[in-house]
Amino acid sequence: MRVLFLCSEFEGVIKTGGLADASRGLALQMQKLGHEIKVVLPRYGSIYSVPVEQQWRSVYFALGGLAQGCAVRQVTDAEVPLLLIEHHDYFGRPRPYDDGHQAYSDNVLRFAFFCKAALQYCVDTGWVPDVIHGHDWQTGIAAYYLKQFYQQALPGTKMLFTIHNGAYQQALSAADRAQTEVYPVSSLAGSSMLALGLAYADKVNTVSKGYAAELLSEPAANGLAALYLARGADFTGILNGCDYELWDPATDIHLNSKFSLNNLSGKSACKTLLRQRYGLEQNSWPLFVLVSRVTEQKGFAYLLPAIEQWLNSANAQVLMMGTGDQGYVGRLHALNLRYPDRFVFVEGFDEALSHQVEAAGDFFLMPSLFEPCGLNQIYSLRYGTVPLVRLTGGLKDTVRDLADSEATGIGFVEPSAEDLLHALQRALALYQNADLYKAVQQRGMQQRFGWSESAAQYQALYLDLKN
Repeated sequence: MRVLFLCSEFEGVIKTGGLADASRGLALQMQKLGHEIKVVLPRYGSIYSVPVEQQWRSVYFALGGLAQGCAVRQVTDAEVPLLLIEHHDYFGRPRPYDDGHQAYSDNVLRFAFFCKAALQYCVDTGWVPDVIHGHDWQTGIAAYYLKQFYQQALPGTKMLFTIHNGAYQQALSAADRAQTEVYPVSSLAGSSMLALGLAYADKVNTVSKGYAAELLSEPAANGLAALYLARGADFTGILNGCDYELWDPATDIHLNSKFSLNNLSGKSACKTLLRQRYGLEQNSWPLFVLVSRVTEQKGFAYLLPAIEQWLNSANAQVLMMGTGDQGYVGRLHALNLRYPDRFVFVEGFDEALSHQVEAAGDFFLMPSLFEPCGLNQIYSLRYGTVPLVRLTGGLKDTVRDLADSEATGIGFVEPSAEDLLHALQRALALYQNADLYKAVQQRGMQQRFGWSESAAQYQALYLDLKN
């Protein structure tokens, strides 16, 4: 089958979160299964250094009654064919979605342009996809355009819309709808870019079964529960996979010391090196780590008071890396000053360092308010870093609590400082029981959440759409 991936991020080209990893992992696996895959991305200013073919395609179309145009360029020597939609005014900016403080005011128009340009490119080139696979709110409007404007030009083309995070919807004002030619059959369907994809795509899925179940009711659905419920069997959950070629401690290019299930000595060396780098004492205490966006979704509203209280007495060290809400970031820096021998906060994101942190930790913290899939807990399992998670969404689909005879981590249910503190104490008790800790750790390292199983489920959806 011909499948066109519409996505705003793709690992190795542009990444702000797990969407990039998922887009690349699935595209590559579908290509391995023999499908003809093309991936379309905006050509953001930050990726102008990515080499492209000298020849390009010009595409022209109307949007909101105005004539529009762009160049479509192909990345050279890409693992899977990558096409970049180039328009300097819309995309020639250093960041994909915001200026570092606020979202761009024209995001609706930018991504409506992106989606219509991709559809028009298919028409102009005669490359008619069997399935358009849109990812997240940035591509939801493509489902509407396909139904309203492109049914004759792209006969038989169906759309699958994957929701990676239902909290990010990109609301549509009346002016937005007029500017982008959106006249939906219901006010709810036209309330946001995400709602358009949910209402008009031929099939919809999200990135874990647990999250799919949560989205059928409020408040998890963020006002769209009626749309999710209306989709019935056309709304499913498929867990994201992990690219174990990139995330394998035995071969990881970012680690100075490699390790494996059968030889964990390199993991101790990774811990020693990270402690040296950030001035933490070399002692027998466990190291708790976190790599995350610093947002309310990730549980920082109750994580911070819990950690502040816990560090007063716990024989443990904590290292966190992330960027985001400056209110939380300021408190993290304050903790760094207050407990320099116990707590380190690294503001920002560094891909190599994220691998090193995963490898060095004894426990990985993921106290999310909600988590559509989560990838860091999967990386942590592979790296022998026992995940401590709130049992929600994809986290409860991938981590089994100590109460389970086949435990792979530590879980808690209520999003509160009290429940998190109790989970932290359970982690300390587990670490002190070396044999039990090793059993949980090694059981986690044996888990596999690869793309092959997930891709088989996506392939089944594609076949349903084609038939």
